[in-house]
Amino acid sequence: MARSKAFNENEVLDKAVEVFWAKGYEATSMQDLVNAMGIQRGSLYATFGSKQQLFLQALERYGKVVVKQFLDILQSKPSGVESIELFFAQLVEHLLTAGALRSCLVTNSAIELFFAQLVEHLLTA
Repeated sequence: MARSKAFNENEVLDKAVEVFWAKGYEATSMQDLVNAMGIQRGSLYATFGSKQQLFLQALERYGKVVVKQFLDILQSKPSGVESIELFFAQLVEHLLTAGALRSCLVTNSAIELFFAQLVEHLLTA
């Protein structure tokens, strides 16, 4: 009989999002993820698969949580202008009160991949 998981997948996935967001894909080690997620390495692999599979699931979770918050703001007012004004007002409030500044996880990841491929190309050219 299989044991039930002693953790909430979304909660530990949110922790993985934070690690990837702070460090980037390449700089994040499996040990970083194990430490941040608070689960055993075997549980991590059994639940999420490889680092790449976990990263893809983290990006999906980021979309469902973070991107959805932005879309909800943009769809919250009857007019587009009001929604955009509210969006930027809340963005400024967040930047002034939330601590460390971070750009978009998806943008960070795309830039990281682009530069990794550029360096690889330059080294093999």
